[in-house]
Amino acid sequence: MHSDHLSSAYARRLGVVLLLAVLTLAGCGGGGSGTSSQPGKGISLTIGSKNDPDGQLQAEMYSLLLANQGFSVTTHLALGQTPVLDAAIKSGAVDMYPEFTGTALSLLNLPNTTDPHQAYAAVKAAYEQQFHVTWLDPAYNLNDSYGICTSQANATKYNLHSLADLPAAASQLTIAEQQDAKTILAPVEAAYGITFKGTTQITEPLSFPAVTQGSAQVNECYTTDPNIVTQNFVLLTDSKNAFPVYNPAPIVRDATLAKSSAIASTLNALEPKLTTANTLALIKQIAIDHTSVEQVAKTFLKQQGLLP
Repeated sequence: MHSDHLSSAYARRLGVVLLLAVLTLAGCGGGGSGTSSQPGKGISLTIGSKNDPDGQLQAEMYSLLLANQGFSVTTHLALGQTPVLDAAIKSGAVDMYPEFTGTALSLLNLPNTTDPHQAYAAVKAAYEQQFHVTWLDPAYNLNDSYGICTSQANATKYNLHSLADLPAAASQLTIAEQQDAKTILAPVEAAYGITFKGTTQITEPLSFPAVTQGSAQVNECYTTDPNIVTQNFVLLTDSKNAFPVYNPAPIVRDATLAKSSAIASTLNALEPKLTTANTLALIKQIAIDHTSVEQVAKTFLKQQGLLP
């Protein structure tokens, strides 16, 4: 979910060419017809998202909320990875998309931080100054970050509930880690004083069966991976906040925001409703239960009182 910002410049250029072709073919569409009381009447917006379920989910929520305010919305879900969306908003191919603070820090070549407010302030200032793009309110209660997981059986066997429990058991444990382990895991291991018996490099989705099958006892995971729920895994709590923060927010071109103050007020109302726990449950509905992104988003927004 987060390592795609390292894609090559070639992939970025190719993605932008493909994106512009898609948008040209798609034209305008969607959205509500609006009434005189709807602030978005007559204003067209284009919303994009990355490929991952959480990015698609949030973009669809933006679309539904803004269409309900009368905006004419064109939504392009799963346009590509970070480089494609990053180039699209800078060029004006999309007006907005959901981005994560930790990802933006990497794009800006700024150091990761465990302080969510510091991360947000840094990316907000840089994007405004460099790109004329505004970061609206972040979802501080949703941290789509990294973590260390284990099976319920291993959690019981090794008495693992938090990362602070790992030092006592680590000499018996092999961790299934991703390629970014040096930059992501090394600071965490240093913060808690963890020295694992061994490591094995593997992709994040395959790390869960690696633990289940016994080739590893713990795995580096994403905190919103639906496998945590479906495989009955335990996400070890990070009491020292050693993992970098990845809080999402709508990022919107300044020129788009200037069209109506309702864009910011409508989207800002969503962010306090998003939490790591409810997003994990929503992603499970999409990735595991195969419910459509639109239906999951619409049901959630109605439950939260944001849609009639």
